[in-house]
Amino acid sequence: MAKLYRVKCSCGNVINAAPGNVCPKCGQPLKFPEGGMISLYRKGSPLGVAGGFDIYINNEPFGHIGNRETVHIPVSYGTYNLHVAVGMSRRCTDLVVNVTPENRQAYAKVWMRPGFWTNSFVIEPATGDEMPAD
Repeated sequence: MAKLYRVKCSCGNVINAAPGNVCPKCGQPLKFPEGGMISLYRKGSPLGVAGGFDIYINNEPFGHIGNRETVHIPVSYGTYNLHVAVGMSRRCTDLVVNVTPENRQAYAKVWMRPGFWTNSFVIEPATGDEMPAD
């Protein structure tokens, strides 16, 4: 089975796909940006919150990430703001990553910090060694 990547079609549909796939919504070939990759891992939740966290990159939705899931998102070189949210809860410690020819891979892990009134989400840098095997 080919490795799947999270990509956004020109029609706006976000999908996990392999290179060469077409968008199931519009039928167009999916374009994979050349440059680098953002790999985001969601640490397991001790509170049993297994619902998906919404992923935003530069304020654009990029689907969900499930409990203990890793998502690989191909990106062009540039600076990216990573944010997650669930429903009305948008409290998140965002992370800014730079993807460059010298630093083609950005790793990050996300987790939920329990709060007294509401939970908040934290995205923090990670290394490749901290990422689970696919």
